[in-house]
Amino acid sequence: MFQHTQLPFRRFKSYFPVVTGILAIQTLLFLLMTISGGVLLRFGALENTALLIDGEWWRLVTPVFLHIGITHFLFNSFSLYLLGPQLEWLFGRWRFIALYLLTGIMGNLATVYLGEVGISAGASGAIYGLLGVYVYLFLFRRGSMDPDTGKGLLALVGINLVISILTPTINLTAHLGGLVAGFLLAGPLLRRKM
Repeated sequence: MFQHTQLPFRRFKSYFPVVTGILAIQTLLFLLMTISGGVLLRFGALENTALLIDGEWWRLVTPVFLHIGITHFLFNSFSLYLLGPQLEWLFGRWRFIALYLLTGIMGNLATVYLGEVGISAGASGAIYGLLGVYVYLFLFRRGSMDPDTGKGLLALVGINLVISILTPTINLTAHLGGLVAGFLLAGPLLRRKM
């Protein structure tokens, strides 16, 4: 499932241009934010008042590419590097872009309407969206992955959700919103591909 990790970077970016592009965008934004002192709101972080009262709806998209701290950035980037390429190949470039953005947006919408008021950023909703697609594939597309990989994936989702519950600074609502969105979007996007 993770054979792409053996590709040299020169070949990786030609095989998986969307994943490479997302990684490049979030790296550039992380560096710009770090250089400028890390002002999240100025770069488009999610904040309920700015979104709901001021009508800054673009804040549903921009947080997907922003990260709070180096650990957050590295963890989400590595997760995208591991989980994204197989789905970019399976869905195709445009459907993968739609999937990634929609799951991130759904995680952010869940945060706005179900979560706590505050500032939020990160690709975690979209990353959990990718996990939701893998859960769908394991449960409903038998043969799309071997059973041991599927069981390991379910365990990974479970462990990550427990960590999200136990760590108060993690946006559990965005994670759950992205996971559910990925699970629900997988079937319709796959059917449209055929």
